Amino acid sequence: MRAWRAALAAAAMASALAHGEEPLRAWKDKPTPPLVLRDLAGQEVDLKSLEGRVVLVNFWATWCEPCIAEMPSIQRLEAKLDGKPFAVLAVNYAESGAKVRAWLRKSRVSLHVLMDPDNKASDDWGARGLPMTFLVDASGRVRYQTFGERDWSAPAATEAVEKLIAEAPHARR
Repeated sequence: MRAWRAALAAAAMASALAHGEEPLRAWKDKPTPPLVLRDLAGQEVDLKSLEGRVVLVNFWATWCEPCIAEMPSIQRLEAKLDGKPFAVLAVNYAESGAKVRAWLRKSRVSLHVLMDPDNKASDDWGARGLPMTFLVDASGRVRYQTFGERDWSAPAATEAVEKLIAEAPHARR
C-alpha cells in the first residue's frame, strides 16, 4: 500500500511540474501565523475557529492575473469537497471592499473573502508574491505552501487536500 501511495505521489508531482505548477512545499514546522480578519460582510473570521477542518488560505488580488485565473479552480475544489471538513479563505491583498465585490459579481466567483487592508496578515504569512496559497490541516497547523497559479481542481491538488482530510476522519464540519 505504501508503494502505491509513493507512486501516486510521484505521479502527482510530475503532473504538477508538467503543467508548470510549483509543487506543494512543506511548511517546515514553523508555527502557524495568526489569521484574524474581517470578511466582506464585516464579520470577524479567526482561522482558529475553523479547527477540525482543512483550510485552503489563498492570498490574492483582483489585479493579479494568475490569481484571477486560479480562482474558478478553487471554487470547483470547494464544490467538489462540499460536505467534507474543508473550507476556503481567500485573503484579499489590500484592496477596497467595493472593488472586490464588483470583481466577485463580474466573475461569478463566490468564495469566502477576507480583507487584509494593511497587508499585515500577508506579511505575517510570508505572502510577498501572489497568488500564495497555504494548506492548513484540521489541527490548525500549516502543512503546505505554494506560490503561483495552480489548478486546484486537478487530481494532484485535490489528492493533497483529501489526504489532509483523511488524517482527521472525525473532524467536524
